[in-house]
Amino acid sequence: MKVIIPAAGYGTRMRPHTHTRPKPLVPVAGRPSLAFVLDALEPLPIEEIIFIVGKMGEQMEEYVNKHYKYKTRFIEQRVMRGQADAIALARDYVQGDLLTLFVDTLFEANLDPLK
Repeated sequence: MKVIIPAAGYGTRMRPHTHTRPKPLVPVAGRPSLAFVLDALEPLPIEEIIFIVGKMGEQMEEYVNKHYKYKTRFIEQRVMRGQADAIALARDYVQGDLLTLFVDTLFEANLDPLK
């Protein structure tokens, strides 16, 4: 299974926190919101996580590579045309099972049925 995480937005409603870091790295309860999403994926057979990043995307890449062992791909969304356009940027890399998660939507769910 592949996972797409669109995370290229500017986070304008979270300023000033997003002036120096992308929204997925803003701490929530002491950890970046991205950590909650990535931790929830651990029980699944993840083939690759594709991040759609924007400005400051290198910070996300550094964080993920430092804290997680997932195979990853980072695609830059240069022009902000919404979430559907962001997901479409990964179309050449996805065949088969796919899960799309939004990093600003924290959730608790039993993901075992996805195995």
